[in-house]
This record gives sequence, C-alpha cells and structure tokens, in this order.
Amino acid sequence: MRTKLLATVAALPIAGAALFAASAPASATAPKPAPNCVVGYVCVQFINGAVEAIPGGATRTYNPAATMVGITNGSSIDYCVDGNPDFQLKAGWYRDEVQPISTIAPGAVCTS
Repeated sequence: MRTKLLATVAALPIAGAALFAASAPASATAPKPAPNCVVGYVCVQFINGAVEAIPGGATRTYNPAATMVGITNGSSIDYCVDGNPDFQLKAGWYRDEVQPISTIAPGAVCTS
C-alpha cells in the first residue's frame, strides 16, 4: 500500500508537467514538432476541413486565394506562404491561424 502511494505521489509532478506542455499555445516563432503531417510534406488544413499534403520542394498556387486554418511544414525545406499576411514557415514548424493564402513555395527568404 505504501509503495503504491509513493508511486502515485512521485507521478504527480510528471503529470502536471505533461498537462502544462499540452496546454501551451501554438506559435510560428519557435520550432515545434510537425503534427498531423507526413514527413517530407507541407500540410495545409483549409476552413472547410480538407487537408492537402504538398510534397517537399513543390509549389502550390491558389487562385482565388484559399482560407487556411493551419499549416505544418513536415519537410526539411523552409517555405514562404503568400497570404494576408505573408509569413515564413521553417522546416518542422507549424502555424495555426485563419487567413487567406495564395501561394506556398520553397524559400528561406520571403520576398513580398
């Protein structure tokens, strides 16, 4: 009984740390694991719930602009996303934001 109680008490700080880590907000300013995307692809989730997996190194253009709700870069290549606003999506990063996008292209520097 005492061993079980000690094991439970010892596990509390670990459980608390896991809960805190799971509730941390998503950000495009720090590297994050690439959730819900196949390694080697850039995955875009659209407002209608559809998800598109773009092979790493490929470019996609949306005309008219499509509304994304999230994007994950599961590739090893940095990407530029033209939208409102434009942003860089480094390899392994993701961004959760509702915004229109017109082009997703490889590039370490976004020109527009």
